[in-house]
Amino acid sequence: MNHMQLTTRIGTLDLQVDANFANSLIMISGDNGAGKTTLLRALAGLAQADGQLSVGGRIWLDSAAGFMLPPQQRRLGCVWADVALLPWLRVEENILLGTGSVDGKWLAELAELFEITPLMRRKPHMLSTGEAQRVSLTRAIYKRPTLLLLDEPFSAQAPAIRQRLRLCLQSLQTRLHIPVLMVSHDTDDTRALAHEHWHMREGKLLTALPRHSSPVGNPEQKVANHD
Repeated sequence: MNHMQLTTRIGTLDLQVDANFANSLIMISGDNGAGKTTLLRALAGLAQADGQLSVGGRIWLDSAAGFMLPPQQRRLGCVWADVALLPWLRVEENILLGTGSVDGKWLAELAELFEITPLMRRKPHMLSTGEAQRVSLTRAIYKRPTLLLLDEPFSAQAPAIRQRLRLCLQSLQTRLHIPVLMVSHDTDDTRALAHEHWHMREGKLLTALPRHSSPVGNPEQKVANHD
């Protein structure tokens, strides 16, 4: 079981989150400004936060003890809404950057799953937004992360590709057996993917909604103690 108890204040947003989470696929919804991206950035160590965070039995943050594991040591996979690929590197080089040894079989499998095999020799300026997004997904998962954080990772995809990507993500989450926290405004993503559905409002993590529900009604309790 993984645990986060995080607080931070950025501008007018007061983030307060206390939750246990399993190695499952967790969808996060909420209005703009609810704190969804801030939560992902706090988990990644990119937004300063106080509290405790443990993933895969390893402590990543214990502010009371003055300890914070640097982001580069957290074995994270991240896809942010603003896709950032290094423009002077080819697609394959972007994926492999900082990974050390090359696992050619794993790379080829992921490239096929995310439909980027013909793109591997191209540079980012030659990609569409949707293609660049799929390269970022491949890069995040190639590392075999212990935690995968996704911020609107399918937003630039055509409907047919989006459906195929959902199936890919489901399969890979099961194989890697890691927690995946994904922000999406698309209720179809939530219906198709969510093992758990969290809803955020004004920096608070509210009651998990039923698996096939859209974020309606008036959830008022914090998520905690999920099995």
